[in-house]
Amino acid sequence: MLIGHRFEHLANGDLHIHSRNLVQSAFMLLIGAITLILPVACVGFWLTEWQAQLADLNPLSTLLLVLTLLLMPALGLSLLVYMGSRESLRLSRVGGKGERRTQNFFGRRERVKSVFNLDNPRALELRRREQAEPIYTQLWLVMRDGGEHRLTTDNVPVVPGCKRTDLWLRTLADYLDVAVPDEVVMESAVGKPAPYRPAPTPAKIARQRKAKGPVPAAESTEQLGIPARALLALIGTFLAVLELNQVVALVPAVISGRLRISGFRSGYTTFYWAEQPVAFSFNVFLGVIEVLIIGFIAWQCLRTAVLRRMKADP
Repeated sequence: MLIGHRFEHLANGDLHIHSRNLVQSAFMLLIGAITLILPVACVGFWLTEWQAQLADLNPLSTLLLVLTLLLMPALGLSLLVYMGSRESLRLSRVGGKGERRTQNFFGRRERVKSVFNLDNPRALELRRREQAEPIYTQLWLVMRDGGEHRLTTDNVPVVPGCKRTDLWLRTLADYLDVAVPDEVVMESAVGKPAPYRPAPTPAKIARQRKAKGPVPAAESTEQLGIPARALLALIGTFLAVLELNQVVALVPAVISGRLRISGFRSGYTTFYWAEQPVAFSFNVFLGVIEVLIIGFIAWQCLRTAVLRRMKADP
């Protein structure tokens, strides 16, 4: 089975559901292979067919080409290493909790995506937004205290009426001792307004803080490993060289009043300040904005790679 779930009932009463999508894994492997083979092929053509043409490039363009050949396999390898393509749902009635975990393509780098309580489950609900395709259906676990937890994996879609989905729903319902959901609850695209709650007074806030005591600040950053830092440094260097090449082309154009830009379909177009001042100024303005935006992204990548930390989601 290319897409489906594997159920594992442990001796201690836990249930592990491993979701697999071999189509997605094959596509990731294909992308990784292409990003590794393409730079090698380009180097081969460089040494045989393109040597004369590449000899005419300026040093910045040559450096940009080398960084591109290095960036392609780095991005392909990072896709296989850092993307959680394997998912598992671990339920424990003894421990009273459930976990959603992910692993990369190689079965390593296990990460806990969410942890939720399994005490007193009330029902399983299939939900889908109005006018959405059936493939976007989500399964939610509703607790008696009003809590809700999403059980749908990201690599295997929930399709009501499919044998794969029906078996998955029956296994979950039997283990949680709830009814199997037989209908899909349609949700409105516009969320329900939150109930009105009066804002607490400053005196009440002060009393609550005094009663709870000092609360340590939550850790808002996560440390990055050496491979992630190297990838960010490579991306930042590539963007920095790309925009430096743009600056080298933009500054002489502003001084001479002759700007040459390339279009995807129109090829090269030349603007002269003496003949087309509005078009010339507009394209120079776009070039400056591009340099500032991509330069800022390059700076953030290099800064994160040096400081070894990145802001985490709260």
